[in-house]
Amino acid sequence: MSRFSLSKFDLRHLRVFMSVVENEGVSAAALANGVALSTISRDLASLEHRLGVQLCHRGRGGFALTRQGQDIYQAAVDLQSRLQLFELAVQATKDAASESFKIGIIDHVITNPDSGLVPAMTHMRERFPDTLVSVSVHEVTAIDVLVRERRLDVGITGQPAWLQPLQYAAMFLEEQRLYVGENCPQRDEIHASVQRGPDEVAIPIPYIARAQNTDGFESFEGRYPLTVAGRCTNLEALLAAVLSGAGCALMPVKYVEALQRDDLLELPLTDAPLYVQFYIAYRQDAARSKGVSSFLSRFSGAV
Repeated sequence: MSRFSLSKFDLRHLRVFMSVVENEGVSAAALANGVALSTISRDLASLEHRLGVQLCHRGRGGFALTRQGQDIYQAAVDLQSRLQLFELAVQATKDAASESFKIGIIDHVITNPDSGLVPAMTHMRERFPDTLVSVSVHEVTAIDVLVRERRLDVGITGQPAWLQPLQYAAMFLEEQRLYVGENCPQRDEIHASVQRGPDEVAIPIPYIARAQNTDGFESFEGRYPLTVAGRCTNLEALLAAVLSGAGCALMPVKYVEALQRDDLLELPLTDAPLYVQFYIAYRQDAARSKGVSSFLSRFSGAV
């Protein structure tokens, strides 16, 4: 019997397999990783062919690991731990001047003064001025995965996926309000209808949905008779849709106030204020880095 030799493709396919197991299914893994279902299925099939064993049962009967799949998963977890130890050992040998700090955010967060993001980054830079700082903007569904895969040291998200082995710490609350543009032909009707409360709304409200799917948004969308007029993945697109008259949308108060636009009308909701809780997502081992530790120290609850 020929000896099995690990390749870089095997490592990638093993990570896919681990994601399928941890998300309890192929579809859920595809959603968590932001890739097509066919991609996950193809990578999983390639790994099974390469190893010569069936790793799991999948289909209408549900997802379940085979005995061989359980053994391979445990071996993959052990391998991942050993790789992490290697990465930590390499990182420990580097000069502090070569350290980097990679932070991923969703759009607009850095401009919100309540986030504390800029003061925390300033604090870290003052203590470690030679650290190479990289800030990138991502879709909300990608943040947790990028942190788990070590492509980010820290992620800021309003829609935590609660992935293992990530740590999450509450960061700040962002107030959301409902806005409509002056070009919306139903603006006055929507305004009058919303003002009476969710039980008294007389017309279906044209609503532009957000890609961010928080409990607060779902609760609002469940209380009002809405008709989806569009879906947007970021605030710039959402703002453009609202200003064009497509419908109304929930947007952060601080974001709208900074725009100072006269063509946006706030719709007076009778409900309690709507807030989105933002979190810092990070790996415990990443927190051992001096730069990351310095950044996290500015937030209560973070290591």
